[in-house]
Amino acid sequence: MDNLVEIPNINNMDSLELSEEDIHTQANKCILEAQYLVFQKLPIIIGQIIDHEVWKEKNYKNFGEYALKQSSCGLSITNNHRLWLLKCAMDIHGQHAVEWGDVLNEVDGSVRTYAKKNKIPIKELDKNLYALDSKHTNPDIEETITYLPSRSKSNDGQLLKLRNKDKETYNKVVQGEVALKDVLPSPAPRKQLAPIESVKNKFKSLSDADREAFLAWIDEQKSSFEEN
Repeated sequence: MDNLVEIPNINNMDSLELSEEDIHTQANKCILEAQYLVFQKLPIIIGQIIDHEVWKEKNYKNFGEYALKQSSCGLSITNNHRLWLLKCAMDIHGQHAVEWGDVLNEVDGSVRTYAKKNKIPIKELDKNLYALDSKHTNPDIEETITYLPSRSKSNDGQLLKLRNKDKETYNKVVQGEVALKDVLPSPAPRKQLAPIESVKNKFKSLSDADREAFLAWIDEQKSSFEEN
């Protein structure tokens, strides 16, 4: 895998006349190369960067700032796709938990600044990194992250909230002293509605035709009940 296959310029792909077999072959090569680069080679390189704390030599305060910096001195993680690739390459629940926490914090601040500048409501920002389908930017064209971790209900969001509210416990989590799930508050018990209230709520959502049919059924049941 050291000698990667040269792939044609993606801008010219539409104009290339490839046979079905060529397309099939290219797809297989791309999948294998992507797997090798993202899940094998990149994790090793990111691990070495973290082990050597390369960002300190480049005068960044932490790995997160270094990762998001768009320059030859940073990793240029500047859109949702690249952020997802970085996450795939990191041991976010183990050795790299501290660094991933720094990335999330930098991302959240950067995205909030972007949203304020462009007058984008916070509720319209992406809360799922895996969706990769921002309403406001095409990551291939505009270099912008639109994933807001603090909106997410995933571990990313929970970890960031913990960092902002309880730094001591947060440090224990990222240092591996305690599991994130063990320090999160238990979800509030779901309120159980009385059967009649459930029926009322369901009735409100019925169409006019369904309501008429339901009321007719009620009349039938009422008549049957009175006869008995």
